[in-house]
Order: sequence, then C-alpha cells, then structure tokens
Amino acid sequence: MKRGALFLLFILFLVRFESYTQDIQFSQFYAVPTYQNPAFAGSAHATRLTVHNRLQWPGINSTTSGSLSRYTTSYFAADNYWSKYRSGLGFQVFRDWQAGSTLSSTQVGVQYAYELPISPTFTFRPGLQLDYVDRSIDYSKLRFPEDFDNSSGWNGTVQTGGPRKQFADVSSGVLLYSEKLWGGFSVHHMNTPNQSLSGGKSDLPAQFALTGGYKIHLTDRRHVTYLESAKEISITPTFHYKSQGKSDQTDVGVYFMYDQLMAGLWYRGLPFKKYPTFRNNESIVILLGWKYQTFSVGYSYDITMSKLQTVGTGGAHELNITYVYAKSKKYKPMKRLPCPQFYGK
Repeated sequence: MKRGALFLLFILFLVRFESYTQDIQFSQFYAVPTYQNPAFAGSAHATRLTVHNRLQWPGINSTTSGSLSRYTTSYFAADNYWSKYRSGLGFQVFRDWQAGSTLSSTQVGVQYAYELPISPTFTFRPGLQLDYVDRSIDYSKLRFPEDFDNSSGWNGTVQTGGPRKQFADVSSGVLLYSEKLWGGFSVHHMNTPNQSLSGGKSDLPAQFALTGGYKIHLTDRRHVTYLESAKEISITPTFHYKSQGKSDQTDVGVYFMYDQLMAGLWYRGLPFKKYPTFRNNESIVILLGWKYQTFSVGYSYDITMSKLQTVGTGGAHELNITYVYAKSKKYKPMKRLPCPQFYGK
C-alpha cells in the first residue's frame, strides 16, 4: 500500500477511535450478560467465570491494509451471588486492539446488583457499574511523512510514545424476569466522560440498550408430547437493541437448546432504516454451543451483509467459555433467569 493511502487509513482509524460513536459489540450478547447490563451481576445465583474473545474482519487485515484493520477484543468477567444479602457482585476487564495494536483500550469495572422479588412470578434487579478506562496510541507502529526521504524511502526513524487518556465511567441498568420471560434496560456512560486523546473535548455519548426474550419449553405437553422430558429442549426468541449518539442497531434471532447442545441464528441491523445510499443490514450470526457439566463453550461467526462484503472482510469470530460453580444447597433453589440457562446453572 502507498504511504499516502496508509497514512489516510490511519487517520480514519484515529477519527473512529476519537469519536467512538459506538461501543464494542459482541454477537453473543447473551453469553456476556454483565457486559451488556450490570443488573445481571450474580444472576446465575452461583459463582460464574467468563472468558470471551472476538476477532473482527480478519480478511481485510490479511488482504488490503496490512495489520491496520484488525479489531481484536478479549474479555474476562467474574460474578457471584450472596443470597443472605440478595446481592450480586461482579468484576470485568477487557482489552481492545485496533489497527494492529496501534490503538488500544483497557477497561476494568465492578458491578453491584440487588435482587427484589416483587410478586410470586416476577423478580426485579437494579444494578450499578463503575469502570476505569485507559486508551492510548502507540506511535512506534506508525510511519509519518517526515520519516521518509525521496532517495531511499523510509529512513529508519521510529517514533515512540503517543497520547494517552484515562477516565472514570458510570453505568446502570434494571432487569425484570420470570421463569420464562425477561427484559432489561441499561444506560452506559451516564457521565459522558471526555475521551479525547488530543487534549480537546470529545465526550463519549451515553449508550441506551434494551434486551429481552422468552423461553418456550418444548417438553411442555401443550407443545410437544413425545419428547423426552428429562432433557432440556427449548427455543428462545431474543432481541437486543442499542442506541449511542447517532448510531442504533438491533440484534434479533433465536437459539435452540437440546440437552447439552445449543444452536442459534441472529440478524443484526435495522432493515427499515434507510440511509441515503444503503440500508442498515450488517450481518447474519450463526452459533453452535456445547455444555459439559459446569463448563459451556460457544462459537459464533458473523456473515457480513453490508457493502463491506465486497472487500472480503472475513466476517467475525467469537469464542466464549463459561464456568459456573454452585455449592449444594439444602433449601429450595431460587428462581433462575431463562436468559439463557445454558450459560447459567
């Protein structure tokens, strides 16, 4: 790639990083519940550990723009529930690399949620989250115009350092659920922190998200009478809508569970929202998952549906590993969230 085009590509990435009109999104949003809403902290009514990784657009990385276009995100979360206090406490940390690790972001956060039964059927959970965010640019991985001369090209100069920004971030959320139905609303970046890396003013806009679903147990007699009731057999339609700044998006789909196996299909976009030259159709997501005792593993792949498919993005890959440890209890277990039990107890 020519120097001018490479430098222009970096500027575009810098603009994206500086404006950050959209948070990092996971296709398996149901597998990282405390990331999407702090009210999910402790929702497994047990100790839960989650490791999640996303690799986005690896095809562009290898064919068009060197290492500048790779987006990689690694995420770890742990949460637990204390029944005596009806309280859940969570911890999460994730790191995001953009432009071949040139642009990076690290976020560490804690969450608290309180569980309040409001009727024999429904339970209400409010949650609060506080994060520390560190973002930076590494100049050593960039080449600037002054690093080149007309006779020999790059003169070997490597610039070091780069701007860095740290700030606190506040989020909150609520969750309402029964044995089959759940719905949640969250607001991230309530304090709209200044995230500018250049010393100017660039407030991170608040993100509003609404999620929900309904689990249909196919072993119920009114649905299917001949299936083996000892195994969990269910189908769950879900949706996840989020809005941030001038951007909004919806994930809608369904996952099917048969005992230890799970499969899912989702659509991401807003097909009824038309821009001047294109429609908001981003991707189709397919999922396969498997659960063994207290471990569950899920893999999903995003099939690009937008105009980016013409450049061969390679889609996006996500891998989730969740471990849940629950001590044996002598009393009646609490009402479980149906969202989804595959990643809970």
